[in-house]
Amino acid sequence: MNMKTVEGLVGASSNINLSDTAMGVYRQAVHKGDTATAERALGYAGDMVEQAQAYESKADEGMKADAKELKEKAEADKEKILEKRREDQKELEARIEQSRKPDNDTIEISGEKAPVSAETPKPGDTASADASKPENTVSANNSANASSQTNAPQMPSVIYSSTGETHPQTVQTQAEISITV
Repeated sequence: MNMKTVEGLVGASSNINLSDTAMGVYRQAVHKGDTATAERALGYAGDMVEQAQAYESKADEGMKADAKELKEKAEADKEKILEKRREDQKELEARIEQSRKPDNDTIEISGEKAPVSAETPKPGDTASADASKPENTVSANNSANASSQTNAPQMPSVIYSSTGETHPQTVQTQAEISITV
C-alpha cells in the first residue's frame, strides 16, 4: 500500500472525527443560546472538513499510484508467463523435430539371405568358413529354415525409430543389418 494512501485515509478519518467533536460543541452552544461559541465551533468543524477533503484527495492520489503499480506488476508477470510459454513451445518443437529425424536409434533388417559383411560367409559357402567358430558355420537346420522362408511373402524393408515410427527403406542388393546408436 502506498504511503500517500495510508496518510490520506488516516488524516481524513481523524479530521472527520474532530469535526464531529466540533459539531457536538456547536449543538450544545446553540441549545444554551451561546452564539459566539456556536460560531467558533462551526468554524472549527468547517476547517476540519476542509482538511479531511485535502487528505481524501491525497488518498485518491495514493490509490491511483497503487493501481498503476499493480497494473505494471501484472503486466510484468504476464510477460514472464508469455516468455516461459514461448520457451516451452520452442523446447516442444525441438523435441518434436528431434523425434522426426531418422538419426535416432534405428535397426535395419533386410529380408534377403545374404551376409551382412564380407567376413561373414554366404549360406552356400561353407568351405571358406572356419569350422571351429560356430557363428561362421551354417547348420543343416539353418539351411532348412532358409529354404522354407523363401516361400514366405517378402516384407518391405523398413527402419524403426525410437518412437516406434516406421520409415520405408529401398531394398538393397546385399543383406545388411546396421545399428545406429
